[in-house]
Amino acid sequence: MKLKEINRTAIQSWSPAQHHPIYLATGTSAQQLDASFSTNASLEFFELDLADPSLDMKSCGSFSSSHRYHKLIWGSHGMDAQGLPSGVLIAGGENGNVIMYNPAKVMAGENDVIIAESNRHTGPVRALDVNPFQTNLFASGGNESEIYIWDIYGNNFGSPMTPGPKTQVRFFI
Repeated sequence: MKLKEINRTAIQSWSPAQHHPIYLATGTSAQQLDASFSTNASLEFFELDLADPSLDMKSCGSFSSSHRYHKLIWGSHGMDAQGLPSGVLIAGGENGNVIMYNPAKVMAGENDVIIAESNRHTGPVRALDVNPFQTNLFASGGNESEIYIWDIYGNNFGSPMTPGPKTQVRFFI
């Protein structure tokens, strides 16, 4: 049974469980074209209102972006007292970039929505995950066996930790 729909060529992430109302963030998908062959990219936020009988979700804000994304994850870091009432939206881009956005600022229509950005990966960032026990930590994974651990608190966002050396491809003779 279909409850709601959004017609976008996008990847998505739900707002954290403790966030009310419930939102869905969408980001223009990397390496995909929509029916209009548009090259524009954006982040959009939609509210899930199950009391509304229509299939449409209410748009709550958007941000025109120069990035297309492979992965989005919405973490709860900062929702308690760090001045981030909607947490942090982390995006993995097609050009090796990891970008942290402030969802509350996007939904308020502000322009300074990027908290931090790094181009540490050498290829597309295809995996992201927030540590459920320490929400200030998240991991990113990209091509060439690149895995980085990032600390949102850290002042050196451009220097993430690595869990070990890159794996090397073995050649058989």
